[in-house]
Amino acid sequence: MSFWKQADNRENHREKASEYLLADERLLQTYGLLKDFVALTDRRVIFVGRSLISNRSEVITIPYQKIEEVAILQDRKIAITNPVRISTRSRNHQLNLVKGNDALGFYNQLVKYVLNT
Repeated sequence: MSFWKQADNRENHREKASEYLLADERLLQTYGLLKDFVALTDRRVIFVGRSLISNRSEVITIPYQKIEEVAILQDRKIAITNPVRISTRSRNHQLNLVKGNDALGFYNQLVKYVLNT
């Protein structure tokens, strides 16, 4: 059970995501598992992938208007994650979010923002 307590790092994710915000940008929500997370702002998606063995991290930004397709895979009975794929013209990004509310919540919010741009 302590694994799942560690996995709920929303406050830590919010603090880390704030480091990457522009002056007039607003953080809406964060989703993730342990060190890696994704943040939704009022302008874009921010992926933060952190290394478990070093202090390195990779930050990827995708403006909502550049997203061409969003997909979620839900038909996996024994998996603990639901992959969400975000496609842009140049590449596909796959996030493995916790199965259930986190994955579906992220998917629904992202689709809402993409359709409103």
